[in-house]
Amino acid sequence: MKNDSHRLDDEQVRRFICDGVLVLDSGVEPEINQKIYDKIQWSNTHEFNMGNNVLPRVAELQQVLDSPVIHGAMESILGHGYILHPHRFMHPSEPLDEAERNLALKGDEHAPPMGEGSHAQSNWHQDGHCPLGRARYHVPRFAMILYFPQDTPVERGPTRVIPGTQLQPYLHHDDFPYAFVCDHIKAGTCFLIAWDIAHASLSNRTDESRYMLKFIFMRTSNPVAPGWDGEAGAWQPPRERLGRYNHDKVWSYIWDWMRGAPRIANQASANDIQRWMAALNTFNQKARLEAIYELAGAGADAIEPLKESLLQYAGKELEFVVPYSREETDGFICEGDPNVRRWSDRAYTLQDEAYALGAMGEVAIDTLIDLLKHDDLWIEINAAFALGEVGIPAARAMPALVELLTCEHSQVARVVLDGMAAIGTNTRVALPAIRKILTVNNPDWQEPSSRAGWIGETQVRFNAIYALLSSDIPMDEIDDVLVACLDDPYGYVHSLAVEALTRERSGEDRPGLRHALHYLKTHRWDHTLANGQRVF
Repeated sequence: MKNDSHRLDDEQVRRFICDGVLVLDSGVEPEINQKIYDKIQWSNTHEFNMGNNVLPRVAELQQVLDSPVIHGAMESILGHGYILHPHRFMHPSEPLDEAERNLALKGDEHAPPMGEGSHAQSNWHQDGHCPLGRARYHVPRFAMILYFPQDTPVERGPTRVIPGTQLQPYLHHDDFPYAFVCDHIKAGTCFLIAWDIAHASLSNRTDESRYMLKFIFMRTSNPVAPGWDGEAGAWQPPRERLGRYNHDKVWSYIWDWMRGAPRIANQASANDIQRWMAALNTFNQKARLEAIYELAGAGADAIEPLKESLLQYAGKELEFVVPYSREETDGFICEGDPNVRRWSDRAYTLQDEAYALGAMGEVAIDTLIDLLKHDDLWIEINAAFALGEVGIPAARAMPALVELLTCEHSQVARVVLDGMAAIGTNTRVALPAIRKILTVNNPDWQEPSSRAGWIGETQVRFNAIYALLSSDIPMDEIDDVLVACLDDPYGYVHSLAVEALTRERSGEDRPGLRHALHYLKTHRWDHTLANGQRVF
């Protein structure tokens, strides 16, 4: 049960929009932080990294997630009804060998050495999604909490971030000097970070382990009003910011989106539109982002140039590889032509044209529906994403989206379902197709993905339940299909099914809830080993 929240204020939200990071004191009692640290240390030493099971293994962590500060921050950024993603992880950073501990570090280093047994990446990177890839959004649909149960001075290896990079489709070495490194992190501190922000661990030069626990949160509704405390008037920059670039046009759009403000088209000349079009899909991060949102603000006059620009990518083979160098010390640094937007099962970036059309709003819907009917896979993917970014007004595009749910390519079905989740209404027209997705195996979607152990159908089903959770369909109308998902072989799928079955509803007869509770009793975690003793 969550407590009364302490929501963010205007200044904090502005900082988050610009920097992609806020440092928050969770406010939990020191003895709780210590108990969490002790349990994690015992488990890490005597058992194994619990991965997605870390929360039931160390149940005190729920007190951190339910604290008024953290709950209020998540409601402020992701809105009422946000959910905890089933993927979570404990990242240990173990001490370097004693001979290496005099290493001099500024904090912006790429891939400094890590102690043996560490499970934290020290190379700058943007996270991929689990189980498989989703879009890199500009507006906050996902966010992460990084929790530190112990005091973490800089010598103990805190997590670092590069503010502002959450809006970038890739990283460059020139980004590294803008790293933000806390000199001292107090036990109980949480970093609230944008999903796509670049981050990395730092070498642990002490003789004590450092633990950081990552939790992911998901939005389930479009904002219609500000979710934070404040006046939420017209955009103005925060008093301080940390990032490399000034993206005022982008920040203003995100601020208005988060407060549910209407989109207003601006006058633009043909020369302006031509100049902005030339900046799309380039390495110049400031210019391309500014161009996306200038074109979105130009409204109907920019639709045809954006459509024609997007269509130039039709007929090209979709490359299922990540456009990054693979050397160990340069992992996830962009290389090659930025105009080639390849599909990645970590996280994928759409064409800049799709971001502009999606941000344009209702005026772009008819064009995007036409693009959905194109026979090119990449064009379909970009159009489905953009319709999701339009949001509630794109409800009339639902029938056209439904037609793509039978596509033989799981990538298309995944993006379509995420688009449906982002639209959030008129989902009932997709319900028969979603029921089939969740209950009937599709051989076309069962080829192994580039991420070992996962198949495309897993992410399709996860996205299907997410679309239902984000929809206007009463959950009690779909209890049967949700209960059926409790038998899905992949934990990510039945985790969202449990979330849906246990959500607050009207009425007393709750057969779905009884099924969910029976499932949870069966899968209850036994904490017997928590005190180091085996009891039979």
